[in-house]
Amino acid sequence: MLCNDSDLDLLARIRKGDARALGTILERYWIHVVRHAAAILGSTGSAEDVAQETFVRIWERRETWRLQGSVRGLLFTISRNLSLDERSRRATHARATRNLSGVTALPTPEEHLLGAELDRAYSQALDNLPERRREVYLLVRHHGLTHAEVAQALKLSPQTVANHVRLALVDLREALASYLSNTPGASSHRKDDRNKRHMA
Repeated sequence: MLCNDSDLDLLARIRKGDARALGTILERYWIHVVRHAAAILGSTGSAEDVAQETFVRIWERRETWRLQGSVRGLLFTISRNLSLDERSRRATHARATRNLSGVTALPTPEEHLLGAELDRAYSQALDNLPERRREVYLLVRHHGLTHAEVAQALKLSPQTVANHVRLALVDLREALASYLSNTPGASSHRKDDRNKRHMA
């Protein structure tokens, strides 16, 4: 979505300190910013926090930021940076927690195959995807956006979006297949069911 006259007018008013104009921008783009952040963070609650901080940044830095492209693009750039910062903080906290907790009880083989370990393997595989590929994949597969919607939001061509999704699926399948092949007692039909659940 390119900046229309209404957006430009609202931005000009925000620069002059008009809080009502900010409220209008928030109402117009809130859900889009939340979905974008949720695609990166995997949590609606955390995404809403990021969205709130995004609009706070718009207000606090209204006299210094420069618009290049669209309001949506500006908001997505801010929310993406905030979301990646949050992911980094989470990873640091998780490492610290593991170091403090020591060795935990091992799950049963069935739990090991179908439970948290494979979920973590999937999450790790997602984390290992290139940033843009992961972002596109999550928006399409986890949040139900169409290729056209993602292309418009991220300023990509629909074909580029399709390529990102295809390559993400290839990477994820390879990562999970490698993990499952080293899991004791993993049966082939369970692998297929588990992969289908994640890839759906």
